[in-house]
Amino acid sequence: MSATRALAIVGTGLLWLAAVLLLTIPAGAEEARAGSRPVRLRIVATDLVLPGKVASIRRIAEADGVAVEEARLGTTGGAPDLFAENDIVIIDTPRPGDVAAIQASMADTLAKTTRPWVRVGGGPPAFANIAAGAARRIAAYYASGGQANFALLATYLRSWADGRDPSAIPPAVPLPASGLYHPEAEQVFADAQAYQNWARPRWKEGAPRIAVAIPSSLVSNMETRVVDEIVRRSETAGLAPVPFWFDQADPSGLERTLGPLRPDILIVATHLQNGAARAAEFLKLGIPVIQTVGYRAGDPAAWASAASGIPTPLVAPFLIVPEIWGATDPMVIEAVAAGELVPLTRQIDALVAKAGRLASLKQKPAAEKQIALMFWNYPPGEKNLGASNLNLPRSLERLSATLKEAGYDVPALYEESLITDMQALLGAVYHPERVTDLLARNMAVALPLARYQAWFGSLSEGHQTEIVKAWGKPEDSALLRQVDGEPSFVLPLIRAGKLVIMPQLPRGERPGEAYHDTAVPPGHLYLAQYLHLREVSGADALIHFGTHGTQEWTPGKDRGLSVDDYPYLLLGDLPVFYPYIQDNVGEAVQAKRRGRAVTISHQTPPFAPSGLYDELRDLHVLIHEYQQLEPGAARDRTAQRIQEAAAASHIDRDLGLDVETMRRDVPAFLSKLHDHLHGLAASVTPLGLHTFGEAAAPEHRLMTVLQQLGPEFQRQAGTDPEEAYAAEAKTFAETPAYRLLQTHLRNGDVPSPITEPKLAALIERARKLDGHLAEVDESDALLAGLAGRFVAPGPGGDPIRNPEVPNGRNLYPFEADKVPTQAAYEAGDAALRQLIESYQASHGGAAPTKLAFSLWSSETMRHLGTLEAQILHALGLRPVWKDGGRVARLDIIPATELGRPRIDAVIQVTGLYRDQFDGFLRLLADGIERLSRLDEPGNPIAANSRGALARLLAAGNSQEAAEGFASMRIFSSAPGDYTTGLSASVLDSTSWEKDDGLADAFLARTQYAYGSRGWGIRAEAGNLLAEQLRGVSAATLSRSSNLHGLLSTDHPYEFLGGLSLAVRRLDGQAPALYVSDLRRADARVATAAQFLSDELRARYLNPHWIEGMKREGYAGTLEILNAVNNLWGWQVVDPSTVRADQWQAIHDTFVRDARELGLNQWFANTNPAAQKQLLDRLVEAIRKGYWDAPDRTRREIVERWQELTARDDLPIAPETTQAFVGEMAAGFGLQAAASEAQGGAPEPNPSTATVGEPQTVRGQVMKAAPAEPQAWYRRLIALLPLLLFAAGMVLQAITNRRTAFGSTA
Repeated sequence: MSATRALAIVGTGLLWLAAVLLLTIPAGAEEARAGSRPVRLRIVATDLVLPGKVASIRRIAEADGVAVEEARLGTTGGAPDLFAENDIVIIDTPRPGDVAAIQASMADTLAKTTRPWVRVGGGPPAFANIAAGAARRIAAYYASGGQANFALLATYLRSWADGRDPSAIPPAVPLPASGLYHPEAEQVFADAQAYQNWARPRWKEGAPRIAVAIPSSLVSNMETRVVDEIVRRSETAGLAPVPFWFDQADPSGLERTLGPLRPDILIVATHLQNGAARAAEFLKLGIPVIQTVGYRAGDPAAWASAASGIPTPLVAPFLIVPEIWGATDPMVIEAVAAGELVPLTRQIDALVAKAGRLASLKQKPAAEKQIALMFWNYPPGEKNLGASNLNLPRSLERLSATLKEAGYDVPALYEESLITDMQALLGAVYHPERVTDLLARNMAVALPLARYQAWFGSLSEGHQTEIVKAWGKPEDSALLRQVDGEPSFVLPLIRAGKLVIMPQLPRGERPGEAYHDTAVPPGHLYLAQYLHLREVSGADALIHFGTHGTQEWTPGKDRGLSVDDYPYLLLGDLPVFYPYIQDNVGEAVQAKRRGRAVTISHQTPPFAPSGLYDELRDLHVLIHEYQQLEPGAARDRTAQRIQEAAAASHIDRDLGLDVETMRRDVPAFLSKLHDHLHGLAASVTPLGLHTFGEAAAPEHRLMTVLQQLGPEFQRQAGTDPEEAYAAEAKTFAETPAYRLLQTHLRNGDVPSPITEPKLAALIERARKLDGHLAEVDESDALLAGLAGRFVAPGPGGDPIRNPEVPNGRNLYPFEADKVPTQAAYEAGDAALRQLIESYQASHGGAAPTKLAFSLWSSETMRHLGTLEAQILHALGLRPVWKDGGRVARLDIIPATELGRPRIDAVIQVTGLYRDQFDGFLRLLADGIERLSRLDEPGNPIAANSRGALARLLAAGNSQEAAEGFASMRIFSSAPGDYTTGLSASVLDSTSWEKDDGLADAFLARTQYAYGSRGWGIRAEAGNLLAEQLRGVSAATLSRSSNLHGLLSTDHPYEFLGGLSLAVRRLDGQAPALYVSDLRRADARVATAAQFLSDELRARYLNPHWIEGMKREGYAGTLEILNAVNNLWGWQVVDPSTVRADQWQAIHDTFVRDARELGLNQWFANTNPAAQKQLLDRLVEAIRKGYWDAPDRTRREIVERWQELTARDDLPIAPETTQAFVGEMAAGFGLQAAASEAQGGAPEPNPSTATVGEPQTVRGQVMKAAPAEPQAWYRRLIALLPLLLFAAGMVLQAITNRRTAFGSTA
């Protein structure tokens, strides 16, 4: 039966209605109709009502002599001819919002007209100039819809217009409140059992049941073409589709409607209401939920070419809200053509295939499932196994045991052997010649070129062209190897039963290449790996282990992916489960929307106060000693000792003090120092790393709970919160607050009752928080996903700021259209005032006139718009919030109300922020453009726009373009691009000697402007970002996570530091840099240099933190190396943020081991390559003149460098670095061991080198402890130093000529 026929009959009684209709037409009606004029009906509709519905009504009504015309709200509005020459007007308003829109635009017309009109939908019917009974009949026919009801509507209108008695015309037969539909059925079904009885003969026994939630309006409006296609293709694929609608006001509507059908998958093809009920029902159903979306902004071709697959207005209702309920993998399945919904058939095929794969996970026994697991290799390095704040090897060891216990065919795996084997896999990635050995060891698989070419040939011509342009033809790839007589791509892997472990291979032809660059398609080897996983390996699911990989950053739409986008091409229908750190929701959203993954949130490491150590502890003791002394000589001598100790430890420089200042006002100095020490001691620091599926140690959980309870608990426990942690960390367990928690939460004794209500409440809260931390749902959630069950959704966040944040959840974001919240807007005012005051204090009272802000998605999801609020307050803009807290618009605050001059703002946003908060950015761009036109005395936004206009014209831009560009202040990388390229270039330190090229590349990569005149556009001539950055006085970003600071990741120096670098390049002077510190309730603003120095002292130089990393073994070395690399990054982009004494402190702690922590031995036993890379970074700091290290330090660096260089399995430093070490060694008589000549091939530069070229100093590289080199090698090194030095200089000169900086721009 055709879809048209199915839609002609609605409800179980519709067949007889047609007969009744024929019998009840009054005698002579045909003759009367033939002789009367047509009834003129006009249907006024909003954009939600498609023209196809009206066209269907027109076709049906013609038989009864009813002529139907259409008018669109917004095109006709309240025009006086709306009712002219029409007998009746029906106003179609599906939603309450449509009713409001009609009232706003047509109220006067409706009130004045004498023509009959009826409004249907969005609430009870309304009408005028027509009898109530007739109006209700008309509304009922129209609202009930379907062929029969629309035919009855036409008959009724004919009778009504002719003045005949319509009582014999049957009433409307509405659809049931809940029902099930199938295009081949003669009727809709009011209950699931009836549907099942009818459909059972169509389905194979055991066919997976796919429930498809649709709006009943599809049936009543005769718009079922798309759902019919879903049904047809599902049945062709062997699935059992169940399209249905239900009463959304019913809290159990889903369960009640589906009843005995027990679906395996739920596809939501409608806009669901009653969110709390739906979320609860999704949990109760316990099956995967996929949300689909319709594209109403154009036809299929328009959608295919759109940069964003889901337009901004649809993001909240069809993307964010369903994510909050637990829906995944949003699929666009329809567009609009010729006024009606048309199916995107390839998208529907992909939807059906994914549903089938998820259902198979539910049906297939665990022991038969093949599981693939990918791990991350970033930053590049052949020994590098890492994930964000996760101990990867230990996590995999635990996971193997979890899978085995759950019935999977997976043997127990162990940390040490995992490290060895996984490093061997990466070794072949960096040295392709090693794949032959892996094949011989059964640690690789070959994908024949012919198999790859067959798939490659199936790609579109456009895809093939761009891939070949970037990487050459598949058959010409240098990565092919002959295996069993045929060319093949060799893919490293570890087989462990039915678990296969693979490194995620480089996106380009070399490690680290095109990591975040969505302008470059993936290379052949990368595509081959996913082809193998998808179509050859038999994998039932893929686990991407840890934050984060590269597939979600490949080219394609920002959201609402097409099957032709690379993230989709790579995975196909393969289900992906992605353990992700709970404190990084911004990037988790990318993994969900573009990586198409179900995220499994995992805990952060536990936390503890930083405490005081060594010189900080001693200073604190001296201050207390001073306070206890009476005025006199002893007290003066103690003050002198404090001043000397502060200078010796350089903490005076942290505070911005000099000797004269400390002496001039001793009490003020001591008070400032004392407060500063208290602040450092109370700083929250992570204790080690997290192991997936494993709770932190009980004592570490107690320390975390102490931080979550805050200072009030310290006071209630009888401790001064300021002094509670001003001691060494080893004493924390003896504090009253800790002992109190231990007594009540750990000891078996029943403690005596607490009579103080506040303290009792805090103890009870502590008990709940401790239980929450001990409840680790990560493994259970992953197993649920692998078993084809629902993974519960949940928020993410910092567990100190948000102690209730769960784990083992499919992460969802904050609703972007609520930024900033009202509370955040108020907090932003205070934060901006602090920034202005801090700037004035160091700039002679002058206030900043232009600020630059760096906005990040992950930050905004924590602070909910506090930094955005600072921008708005600076500019003088005020949000207007709608119901539900959504920001509707930004109003200009009058200058008289603002009370201070406006401050111009340049806004730099990350690629993720651009994609996820585009709604706010559009509002902000509009507000700035209005301010640029505002004729107001002293308006700097307008004045700067005029200045930019003049410069843009002078650069050669047209008048029209320059006028549009001049008011644009929001910048990012190009649409679809997610990086600045700065981080990799900064670490590639031997490829540049001056930082001008770094600044130019940053400006080139991030020059794309976003506003109402264009989205992601660049100036016709010149660099618009450069023009707008001129004159920036200060720049700021926020830090809202206790896990992350300025040194925990490269992004702070990449973005905020990049702004400083660019402004220094443009104006000759860097702007003042600030951090809006939002980690605590008492938010503060600090200079970047202050924030960095505090972080360095409280965390990375702190024995408490270092001991935590030592307990992590191999993985802990990476965290130290990461911090040093990021300190280097800040040194380069803004030299004023890093001091020489801080480099000295790094050396003293991690090379000299001045704190006697046994670090040299620890590095040697766990990962000597990490220390070797750390030394290379110190050498570069000296070589480039950032740090004039004293002779003793240089000698110690050279000696330790030589010791590590003597090992034959560690990475070889670049020739430039080697040569400089040789120069230093010569001065100490250590020349013999200065050059790295142990004969091994250098590691490739991940961005430019080929195998055999020296590796520049880059990110983390890890090596296992090797055996000592042979003695003859030492003699060879001793004989050839001068020759190697000279050869290195020649090779470096050649390399410099080959390498052109800025390749990532």
